[in-house]
Amino acid sequence: MLENKFIKRIASSLVALGISTIAYSNSWAENLKIGVAGPYTGEMSNYGISAKNGVTLAIKHINAAGGVLGTDLEAVSQDDACDSVKAARVAENMIAENVIAVIGHICNNSTEAALSSYASANIPVISAASTNPNLTNEGKYPNFFRTISHDASQAQLQVEFAVKALGIKKAAVIFDQGNYGKEMAGLVRDGLEQNGVKVLVFEPIESGAENYSELIGKLRKAKVNSSNGTAVFFSGYHPEAAKFVAEARKERNNAYFISGDGVKDPSFIENAGKYAMEYYVSAPFDLSKVASARSVTEQYKAEFGLEPTIHSLRSYAAVQVFAKALEKSGTSDSSAVIETLKEVEMQDSAIGEFSFSESGDILGAGDALYQVRPTPTGLRFVPAY
Repeated sequence: MLENKFIKRIASSLVALGISTIAYSNSWAENLKIGVAGPYTGEMSNYGISAKNGVTLAIKHINAAGGVLGTDLEAVSQDDACDSVKAARVAENMIAENVIAVIGHICNNSTEAALSSYASANIPVISAASTNPNLTNEGKYPNFFRTISHDASQAQLQVEFAVKALGIKKAAVIFDQGNYGKEMAGLVRDGLEQNGVKVLVFEPIESGAENYSELIGKLRKAKVNSSNGTAVFFSGYHPEAAKFVAEARKERNNAYFISGDGVKDPSFIENAGKYAMEYYVSAPFDLSKVASARSVTEQYKAEFGLEPTIHSLRSYAAVQVFAKALEKSGTSDSSAVIETLKEVEMQDSAIGEFSFSESGDILGAGDALYQVRPTPTGLRFVPAY
């Protein structure tokens, strides 16, 4: 550690002289490297960048407080563009970089494509966004954890809300053909049917299609186009949801529209404009009443000039719980850290209190329904159920 201290003294002197420096966030300071994987380009880049910002801020705060095990953390970021082939390559790159953990990936298909490599290398992975139940339910990835509840929880909430609060009798389930969309759509359809709701349309959407007139025509023909007892469930991500609901509303489809957390992003409102009004989404519960979450939110806004997304705070919390597992295990040995992650109980994290189940799912997280409503600062997602 003498070398570390010497380098830090040099870095401090350079800063004092006004000379730009990378200081000790460099590999030659023997930092503990944490991989940060997600989409930093393409339509899903807002998710990836907001999650990476959360990691960056957490590492900054932890290093300022003395680091972990007497050493600083260092982020190594890689762009997977929510593409399975790229994600598999990112995993190999991360392993070559000797990262001791990965915070990511974001999209389910990317996480699935990368996990086998991480599992073989015994590298702990904590995702703030990948919600496919099979990632934990099947027991194939004992190194995988997540700081967000899985799709089955959200699907159940969507169905419960639609049936009990909205009185839905007929529905359509539309989905993109990625892993997230198909998985969520199946769970929603099954839940609706178990509750006596007739699913009259169950169809995939063609991502990037010029228009959706044929599909919207099918909704009209099935009479799933009125707020009188009908709803359209869209399972997928915000870019396609924004285009689809805007076109449907223009065609006077007045059904309730309901989606999962893949749509709860400011970009959805920006892209759909006034047609986003009254859209419902399920997502992790509102953290505005959690003191530690409010504190990190203010620090995030000051650092990046932006509101954090659900993935920002959950990525911050992922770094926090990993750092605590490192300290508790007293080593960066991956096997020890993976086992310790299952024992750590977080109190004042960026998302409040939580821990992990034996399978890696978050315990203590809840979901809520939000609706796009007008506020003094424009259209926003507001807690609704």
